[in-house]
Amino acid sequence: MGPKGKPTAMAVAVAAAGAVYSGQVIAQDESAVLEEVIVTASRRSESVQDIPYNITAVTGDFLLNQGADDLRKLSQFVPGLQLIDVGARDVGQATLRGMNIGELTAAETQQGESIARYINDTPLQIDYKLFDIDRVEVLRGPQGTLYGRGALGGTIRYILNNPTTDGIEGRLNGRVYQMEESDGTSYRMSGVLNLPLNDTLALRVSGSYLDEDGFVDYTEVLLEPGVSNDSRVVDDVNTEETTSIRAALRWEPTDDFYGQINVLFQEQKAGGRQATNEDFTGDEFELPMRYLEPRDAEDTMVNLELGWKSRYVELFSSTSYTDFDAEGTRDGTDILCEAINPYYCEFPEFSAFTVDEDETEIFVQEFRLLSTDAGPERVDWIVGAFYEEEQDKNLFQEFTPGFTDFIGIDTGFGDLEFEFKDDTTYTELAIFGELTVHITDAWQVTGGARYFDQETDIEFACTSVIFAGVIEDCISGKGSIDDTVFKFNTSYNFTDDIMLYATFSEGFRRGGVNAGPFLQSDEQTFDSDAVENYELGWHTTLADGRLIFNGAIFRIYWDDLQVPGRSEVAGVTIIQNANEGVIDGVELSAQAALGDNLTFNGWITYYDTGLDGDAPEIGGMDGDAFPGVPELQANVGLDYVLPLSGGDVIFRGNAYYKDEVATQLNSGLPDYLVLDDYWLVNASVEYAWDNWRTVLYAENLLDEYYFTGGRGGFLYGEQGQFNYTGRPRLLGLEVNYDF
Repeated sequence: MGPKGKPTAMAVAVAAAGAVYSGQVIAQDESAVLEEVIVTASRRSESVQDIPYNITAVTGDFLLNQGADDLRKLSQFVPGLQLIDVGARDVGQATLRGMNIGELTAAETQQGESIARYINDTPLQIDYKLFDIDRVEVLRGPQGTLYGRGALGGTIRYILNNPTTDGIEGRLNGRVYQMEESDGTSYRMSGVLNLPLNDTLALRVSGSYLDEDGFVDYTEVLLEPGVSNDSRVVDDVNTEETTSIRAALRWEPTDDFYGQINVLFQEQKAGGRQATNEDFTGDEFELPMRYLEPRDAEDTMVNLELGWKSRYVELFSSTSYTDFDAEGTRDGTDILCEAINPYYCEFPEFSAFTVDEDETEIFVQEFRLLSTDAGPERVDWIVGAFYEEEQDKNLFQEFTPGFTDFIGIDTGFGDLEFEFKDDTTYTELAIFGELTVHITDAWQVTGGARYFDQETDIEFACTSVIFAGVIEDCISGKGSIDDTVFKFNTSYNFTDDIMLYATFSEGFRRGGVNAGPFLQSDEQTFDSDAVENYELGWHTTLADGRLIFNGAIFRIYWDDLQVPGRSEVAGVTIIQNANEGVIDGVELSAQAALGDNLTFNGWITYYDTGLDGDAPEIGGMDGDAFPGVPELQANVGLDYVLPLSGGDVIFRGNAYYKDEVATQLNSGLPDYLVLDDYWLVNASVEYAWDNWRTVLYAENLLDEYYFTGGRGGFLYGEQGQFNYTGRPRLLGLEVNYDF
């Protein structure tokens, strides 16, 4: 591996902490080696093994082979990636490198994520379905210089396949499957078509439709809310129906210029929560909700990419507009009785539900200018500018059917008990750059910085109508912050196949204003938080390209941690700041071509997390480990190809392990629980011939019953508490045709 990041003949493609899952083995000099894959995480095209950072990249073919079409399944193949699997109803909270400090809940009660998600170069609002994907790139550790806000723990990039004028090509794929607790059958269909229009213009269209049956039963759904306590059971509530469509038009009149328009649309309809409350119902897959809890979400993104290169520089521009809308219903009975005012439940038929409506519009513009190989021989540089404007409008309404009649008042608002609106405008302007100097062919040094100026303008309106008449008691406010974050990296190549690197990097997440009635002065705002990462790592390619062994050790200092909490008076969700936390970690990965037909891949992570000093705001004590972060996490997998005269039979299997986790900082907190460790075993048998492949597969083969998060009984009571529950055993059949 020499200067300018040029790939070597033995650069490879799989493993974890610093490599790429491709699942491909190629012949070289009559022996099997691992295939090289090129990524752009550093904003340049480089082989993964040549990038002196801690990166995982998973190719689209590997995703297809593993049946991984969302972040839930992908997380098994990315070291350090944690996901609270909440099902389709909410966006599961994702973290890298143990950067979670809040309770193990869904996005509806969590602070902003500690990682940044992108589709190509555009920030992502949803859990985009992973089809027609070239690769997924995951950078671990703070990425503040190139990726900006939110990239505290790292960045996930979904890189889409581009249209090509090389010829007509496409793919048809279908799956049908059954989950252990489901009464119905689920299926997914997807298709891709690449169509050259002439020598310089090509169109690529892809689509996916998922219809998935649920496995959770709601057992206390009211027949007549607010009138009687009669209830019914509704089976398999946590359904999902998702339609995803993408179209891309690429014009490439010369080798030096291209323009591409990308349009993405995804509509997702969820029937209810992927959660259970066995302690109350007595059944593993039942939840005693009084109301059905559907949620519909729709996301549209339009993106224009322009690229031009001359002899000495490359110019790139990305312009994006995103429109996101969502509406959902939640059962709010228990928190009103348990946390707000017990008098509600003096009404024998009391129940409550909330309706949430969210609208988000985002405009993003980024320019980048990069040096080329024709520039100074030992110097690479990149400079850029970034602008984002985000407009959020949210409406939260809480209804208590029949309650006003019970207490004998007429509010003029019917069953409406509480209403909250907010209108938030967020803008950010940033400039960034990195400079790399190749001191020798083996030694390089990189420095980077990003200056940002963020402004937030929030207007709140709250109406409470039951106990205090009609009141307005919400605050509005403005805030701004400007700062600079830095990165330093150096690496040394002892040979073409052995690299050692060291990194210092910073990341940040914006602060904000809390909303709600009766907030105390110290509850009304929260500050931005920031991290410093110190890391030492290595990339090695051994045994003439048949073995990769990569790893990293690191320490992260996390200041002014943003944590979710509850306000003192009304018990509404707010964000607060704690003092400081420290994370120490080790990440190891390996992949080996054990022969022409057998491939091994595996990884393991160890994280030691803890508060540095007491955090009385959240009930934390010095040394408390972060909730939801396992000390140990690992995955091992094997692929074996059996050649036959008419095709190949391919056996695949992997086993994923997650250590036990606590739901809160310490046992002195009221909802502290320890969620057991678990193994997930997946297996498949594939027959591939010509352009066809047929796969029989199983997920959670051992039918493990496990939890990834939940909410406790202190605020929600015995009936309202629940655990987010993983999928039971799934058996399926897949057919794929490429043309």
